[in-house]
Amino acid sequence: MSLKRVKAVIFDFDGTLVDTVRPLAEAWARAASMLGISIKPDEIEKYVGLAGPEISLKITGGDEAKAAELRRLKDQVYESEYVPRMRLFDDVKSSLSLLRNNGIKTGVASSQTSRRLKQYLLNLGILNMFDVLVGSDVVARRKPEPDVFLKAAELLRVKPEECFAIGDTCFDYESASKAGMRFILVSRRGNKCDGAEFIVGSLSEAVSIVIANSSNLKDSP
Repeated sequence: MSLKRVKAVIFDFDGTLVDTVRPLAEAWARAASMLGISIKPDEIEKYVGLAGPEISLKITGGDEAKAAELRRLKDQVYESEYVPRMRLFDDVKSSLSLLRNNGIKTGVASSQTSRRLKQYLLNLGILNMFDVLVGSDVVARRKPEPDVFLKAAELLRVKPEECFAIGDTCFDYESASKAGMRFILVSRRGNKCDGAEFIVGSLSEAVSIVIANSSNLKDSP
């Protein structure tokens, strides 16, 4: 299949736009300790990128009642202690501006709920830099299934093959691949995903790839 001109970029949120991988892992670990579960943040980091229900079930070993209580406690810890300190990676605003200036549509497809995602982006001052937002609560299946990326493409009125997905985990890669999108892994922590078309160290590098592919390829028929 020939490559198509890129018309849109769909971003993951946690770990891609915001430096939240470690804070989320710490919040989960602290909540787990309140339930008598001993687990280190390092052990949880590999799950960040999945939605809360999946992470909580992994931590509790499949105990659904305990997982629900774990999510409640984690939300309390995270919202009160970590969200106020949430920060964008340094190159996010300039990268988003560059995409806008080049006429490339933008969206976010996240394992966060839509309500939280919108509030976080508003707090960070970049809500108006995205055309669409899709949270895990508005699709039938969460990452690593393709639903959030496909829904974002639908709302952007572009075909999946006209999109680049940008994320920081193999869950993002699997989700984007199933959606039929090209993928760029932003590997700030040295992580790898077998099969990823591009692996870069920063968002600005990823956006440079997107822009190069927005001008030198053919439109979809």
